[in-house]
Amino acid sequence: MKKRGPVVIVIGAGLVFAAFLVSYSIMERAGSSLGGNGFFPSPESMFDKVSEKVALQPGDTYEFSHTTSTSQVPLMWGLYITDYREGDAASVRITDMLGDRIGTYNESDPIFIKSFVIPKVDTYTFKVRNTGSQSMQAEMLFTEDPAKSKALTDPNSPFNRNIVPLAAAGFMLVFGIIAMIAGAVLAVMDWRKSRNQSSYV
Repeated sequence: MKKRGPVVIVIGAGLVFAAFLVSYSIMERAGSSLGGNGFFPSPESMFDKVSEKVALQPGDTYEFSHTTSTSQVPLMWGLYITDYREGDAASVRITDMLGDRIGTYNESDPIFIKSFVIPKVDTYTFKVRNTGSQSMQAEMLFTEDPAKSKALTDPNSPFNRNIVPLAAAGFMLVFGIIAMIAGAVLAVMDWRKSRNQSSYV
């Protein structure tokens, strides 16, 4: 009788076991920090530059600025309302040093992330206006060339220490379950085939 079904089942079970082992080790290491900034990456930790935190009353406008150090790479930027409450909203108008408009956005989420390719080394102004009906505190977040950001390159960041291994464990779990199901199907098919063959002997 062929053994391919049981072999595939064992491989799948091994992947499932490894996924649970990785998840358990991460949860145990995180301990009481689970759900806090020590486990999940904070918005600030995903960017290389964080502006000062500014309080904006309804209708107030504040201009944040960022001077780029290179060109022809993406500039990822984010508006983070740190004390977000239901009904908070803001508009962001981006211009370069000459006043040319890069884009205008209206958002009502706690954090809003966008990017554009930096055409040239320049100083870009992000004019943020509180369009909601209550006060809020906001800060701007910037990263040039996100693929090389500290969140991805720092091995001790929460993203690399917790999120990446958990994502890998999730993939192992899914593939393990699929392998176990496939192995069971193969085992049944082989059993039926061997049974049919033996009936003609």
